[in-house]
Amino acid sequence: MKIVIVEDEAVIRGGLAGLIPKLSPEYEIAGLASDGREGLEVIARTRPDLVIMDIQMPEMDGLEMLRRLREREVMCRVIVLTAYNKFEYAKQAIHLGIENYLLKPIKIPELQETLDKIYRQYQEEAEQNGIRERLFSLEQIIRGCILAEVEIDDNLDRIIRSQYGVGTEDSLAICGVSLDEHYDEDREQVVRTIESYAGKSGDYAYTLIQSSRFHMILFVLYRMKDPDALYRRSIRTIAPAMIRNLKHTPVMEWILCRGFHELPEAFGKLVDCRKWNLCFPVGTMIPVRELENHETVPLRYSMQIEGHLKTAVIERRQDSYQKVLQMLIRECQSGTHHPDEIREICVRFCLAILAETQVIGRIDPRISRQDVVGRVSGAVTWETIEKVFEELYHSVVAENENDANISPLIRHAIRIIEGCYSEGITLEELAGKLGVLQEYLSTQFKKETGSTFKETVRRYQIVRVKELLLQSNLKLGQIADMAGYSDPKYMSRVFREEVGMLPTEFRNKHR
Repeated sequence: MKIVIVEDEAVIRGGLAGLIPKLSPEYEIAGLASDGREGLEVIARTRPDLVIMDIQMPEMDGLEMLRRLREREVMCRVIVLTAYNKFEYAKQAIHLGIENYLLKPIKIPELQETLDKIYRQYQEEAEQNGIRERLFSLEQIIRGCILAEVEIDDNLDRIIRSQYGVGTEDSLAICGVSLDEHYDEDREQVVRTIESYAGKSGDYAYTLIQSSRFHMILFVLYRMKDPDALYRRSIRTIAPAMIRNLKHTPVMEWILCRGFHELPEAFGKLVDCRKWNLCFPVGTMIPVRELENHETVPLRYSMQIEGHLKTAVIERRQDSYQKVLQMLIRECQSGTHHPDEIREICVRFCLAILAETQVIGRIDPRISRQDVVGRVSGAVTWETIEKVFEELYHSVVAENENDANISPLIRHAIRIIEGCYSEGITLEELAGKLGVLQEYLSTQFKKETGSTFKETVRRYQIVRVKELLLQSNLKLGQIADMAGYSDPKYMSRVFREEVGMLPTEFRNKHR
């Protein structure tokens, strides 16, 4: 059941848009509007089965909008929402034909019961008229064709020709706008942006399809006079507008279908070809059909980049880490490379960082290797890949920073230990720096971190020894001095107790 929400309060509008689809998979939000004037336009375009509207709104109130709908013989069902508990409003709304009258704040069980009752009536009428639910609008017809749920035959051709002026053999163009994890945040703005440009043209008709499953909005054009000209116009108008209006640049694609029978294949290509966004400049409208003849060359990169990236993590130099990451991205975008190969190399780099930090013992146990690999191998934007690399860096270097059980005092103590362990800092000195009693600090440190002060200092020392063994050719005496040990033999004994092998054996094994 297609639902349009007309409500001037953005919080309520957005809340209902997020809640209603969760109440039943049969409830689909077809459009949103912030006042009655905008509501008339959205309802005329989407032809919903149900309108949920406020009464008190700027520009045009709900009752006036409802009067105009009835004048136009738009007889969709209506639920009225209002914070004004006055019988006069209810009487006017009932006279204009509404299904229910709900007071704010809205109670979820009451909303659920009302929607379920309307949906049952809606199904009964559909069965009586011998019309399947998915054929109530062109949007539902196209959605059904995409999912191969609608049989494309002469009967369908007759229906859509009479109602929408398009035949099943006519060409359609689809502009796919993929929002990835920003779908809920940017969906409304994408619709507004498309409508602001689409409404200015008379050389085509269109419908919008929103897919929360694929985080995509499909701008479907039909009755087109010149598809190639529309593609060029979209590049000049819609694509730049998306970059201007959205905080996160979406993935934009274009594909031409030579009839409704090509819709399932075309949608499959739109979903699959989103990954090619990694190969084009930001904001490109990707011509999907042209990718079939898109020649690629193998991606070759310098192993020095991987080495520099690992070194930046181990040495905790975030600026260097970011510079090397940008160098990697430039390498990937420097030629015509296949996106699968680009993602494979990015996965390899992430695994190299994880392996290196795991060897030296500075890996956050909360990091999921499968999660890192899954997110990068499925990424369709560089923003997603950069975010994974950034989270990976902070998870490795910012030990205990995100642990809610660690108090500010102990966090401060840990940071002091990180900076002073090589100088032989004692618990007494640490307590003095923090201005607390030594006994209290010792107790809290063990309670919150699970380790004693000495165990923590030893862990940092061992990690530093591992780093120096792997990243330098320094002698053991030099390494011992830099890690806070006065005697290299004592360092070797402690290292063997912690790691299970001598420092020289560790160096030979992992280099």
